[in-house]
Amino acid sequence: MDMKTLIFVLLLWPCLLNAQSIHVRVSISPVVDTADHDIASVITLWESYLNSNPDSVYANPYWVETEQHQYNPFDLVGHTYYNPSLYSYIHWWRAEILSVSPIDSVFVIRTMFYSLVRNDSSVNVACIIQTAARRENGLFKLCNALMVNTRYWHREQVGNIKFVFPPEHLFNRAFAERMYAFVDSLARVWQVKLVPIEYYFADDFGRVAKALGFDYLPSEGNVSGPRGFTDTKNRIIYSGGSNEWYPHEFVHILVNPLYPNINPYFAEGYATLLGGSRGQDLLWHIRRNYEYLKDHLEVDVVSFKGVDAYVDSHYFIGGLLCKMAEEKGGLPLIQKLMTYGRDDEDLYRAIQDTFGVRKADVNIFLRAKLAQYAQ
Repeated sequence: MDMKTLIFVLLLWPCLLNAQSIHVRVSISPVVDTADHDIASVITLWESYLNSNPDSVYANPYWVETEQHQYNPFDLVGHTYYNPSLYSYIHWWRAEILSVSPIDSVFVIRTMFYSLVRNDSSVNVACIIQTAARRENGLFKLCNALMVNTRYWHREQVGNIKFVFPPEHLFNRAFAERMYAFVDSLARVWQVKLVPIEYYFADDFGRVAKALGFDYLPSEGNVSGPRGFTDTKNRIIYSGGSNEWYPHEFVHILVNPLYPNINPYFAEGYATLLGGSRGQDLLWHIRRNYEYLKDHLEVDVVSFKGVDAYVDSHYFIGGLLCKMAEEKGGLPLIQKLMTYGRDDEDLYRAIQDTFGVRKADVNIFLRAKLAQYAQ
């Protein structure tokens, strides 16, 4: 755990201790028609769910049983983007239902999670999510909005991968077969079984995030190139700004479950080594960041946020470390790196064990290696 994360946890520790005893109160926008019996029932259901420890996975009485059997965790929007879960934070956020809209045979609830800042004079919106509700055995139960939002999207199966994409996209089977060949090859190298993978992609990140159920995220609208995130437990990939070929996230699907305590530098680094990041390969990112770092000697390489908003040192420094390990000891040494813990001290221990470099010398060591590989 880095210092910034540690401070954050310490500040929130009293909230974490008391979280389960705090009732999550949901306000309702005055434009929502609460006089409608079905809408009122859906709102009550949603508030009950928010107070049922939704950050825990168990047989929840407020969610449709079919999805609870299909997915684990079953609440996809709640357990995909935020770590460990969106609901881990709702006890110090406020919640307001903005709308409840009938779509075909379901209702879609749009909820804004936010906090007040500067003496309640301004609003910090954490996210706006969509959650659906439909009848099961005569009673309303919650369900994922993903299936509602992608009901008109097209689906193509190639090998173990189900490609899901907007109807206007012309499916590129050659790219899809290339993607499957990459996954099949990686599975053979790592000697793991091929598993079914769902791959949702669209022309931009915001669109695929909205399909999942994130009606708004703070990074919405930023131009970042191809970008994605992965639900490794349910083996679902979401990618925006890409196409059928997006190997980075597929590396996470196959490798991350083997090492639940994998350090982020080696998780993102190995995925960048094999599959690039933001549409560019590892060498491109090494050169781009080295050009900045060579003129800023005051910057610590390990904690460097990177010259790109979404590609920090986890990607290009982690990728560099994985590449050097691969050159030194092949896959067995890569696999050994994966066994070190998640904390910063575990990273330094891995570097010392693998390359014989003490923590005090890591910054100099990595700068020298960046200069070498950038050439």
